[in-house]
Amino acid sequence: MMDSTPPPETQLECFLASCTPVMNGMSSRDKGMARLLSRPSRSSRFDKVIERVNPNASTILDLGCGVGALTIKLAEKFPSSSIVGVDKSKYLLRKLQKKGVASTILADIPNLPVKEDVFDVAVAIQVLHEIVSMKDANALIHTLKQVCNSLRSGGELILFDHVSPGDAPILIRFSNDRLAKLKEFQTKFKHRKVTFQDRGDRLIRISMRDFYDFFTKIWALNTGLEEEEMHETHTPFTRQELRECLLKAGFKVKQALVYNTTPVRPRKGMAVQSKVRLPDRQVILVAGK
Repeated sequence: MMDSTPPPETQLECFLASCTPVMNGMSSRDKGMARLLSRPSRSSRFDKVIERVNPNASTILDLGCGVGALTIKLAEKFPSSSIVGVDKSKYLLRKLQKKGVASTILADIPNLPVKEDVFDVAVAIQVLHEIVSMKDANALIHTLKQVCNSLRSGGELILFDHVSPGDAPILIRFSNDRLAKLKEFQTKFKHRKVTFQDRGDRLIRISMRDFYDFFTKIWALNTGLEEEEMHETHTPFTRQELRECLLKAGFKVKQALVYNTTPVRPRKGMAVQSKVRLPDRQVILVAGK
């Protein structure tokens, strides 16, 4: 059973173990990220996460809250709960602070500065893949252990993130424009080497993993977020690998759902020619302490 008595909402110190501020300056990355995080298209994934939050939760932690798009929805859905948003960007947190709906912590998530046994629910939307990309799998497990420790007995972590479809090959027919973009992406993507075979007539043989990273990052080419996105993968782990990380951190996986926001369609200039079906590329997991 969860403790239904929330800590004083006006005292952030009741959550904090320590705090080392990071990224105090405003950057072009922050401005671009703010626009990205405010896109209405993200609303459906927020709803999928929120509907799995225990309605009796008195304290909720939003990991990587950014401008607070999810945080604000949580505050509207659970007005009597104490909600805390954590992010490493002061600029993004400032936008959330202006709403006055949640406490905020300026910190890098792998070094989560919160006390043990204070939250009923923690939520993380598209955060874990960034930890793996920018640091490594050990940092991910370390983060998950910290989140687990921050939860009260019976608490839950609800996460939404990208997963790897694996390295099996697939045939895609590209439009001329999309093929040019694929070649540009190949030269710019820094997280790993992207390879493909040109079979002629714009028919490309490429691994599912490389294709998904291209497909989900094409928007970033020649934008203010290109540098960050080209160093980060959207295929960081398989569903099984993510499960194993959660288990190592002390969680028990209670529910797993696939989620696919943007299927490949011919109108996007990319048509699947293989008989094999492209796997869903995102997952929602509910893990209990």
